[in-house]
Amino acid sequence: MNARIASCVLTSLLLAGAAHANTATPAPAKLASNSFNAPARVTDTRFDAAAHVERGYNLLRQGKHDQAVKMFDKVIADSERQFAGDMRPRLCRSDGQDAAGAIVVDKALCEAHFGKGFALIDLGRGDLAENELRKASQMAPANAHFTNEYAELFKSRRDWQQSYDLFAKAWAVVDKTTGGADTKVAARALRGMGFTKAAMGQFDAAKGFYEQSLQYDPGSAIARAELGNIARRTAIGS
Repeated sequence: MNARIASCVLTSLLLAGAAHANTATPAPAKLASNSFNAPARVTDTRFDAAAHVERGYNLLRQGKHDQAVKMFDKVIADSERQFAGDMRPRLCRSDGQDAAGAIVVDKALCEAHFGKGFALIDLGRGDLAENELRKASQMAPANAHFTNEYAELFKSRRDWQQSYDLFAKAWAVVDKTTGGADTKVAARALRGMGFTKAAMGQFDAAKGFYEQSLQYDPGSAIARAELGNIARRTAIGS
């Protein structure tokens, strides 16, 4: 190799080395620092039942009942996978009842059954809603709101005795403090008992329930109107 060729080769090698040195490749020390000091990225894949229930209720508010049912079904299906084969009764975690002999489940499951039942009623599928509302009220026996809604289903079917019994159950478990958080729920249970008693011709009992309901909801136009109806029916003897 002559001197001119050797000089060209050396120049090429030097240029290549300079170009390599100017690339963005991190120094070994920096690579080591990134590898050992950066926290590991962990993906939480747990099913968020409460978030699904909230989405379901939001869909109900938007009138998207079919989509709401599908959202609630995801919560129900997740619970069924968790407790597959376990035949013990379920009880919602926040219900406050004695859980002996029962599986304590996330309260979101009860909300999912209730929300699904509510959606099915609006979709005209009371036949399917009954099972969902029954499950919600059974798993949350201290939830008077659930039981009131279940009672309304039987009221719509004119099954007065069954409806009355459920309204009475709601009244038995509701917080009866006037001015408390559950006053509207308590008033609704009393109005339900009043309505069903009137439907069965027991006007004195119905009047008593409506008058009592006004202690919890003094502004109820429904209660006052029904008291007027009872007075007229009593006056004409029907």
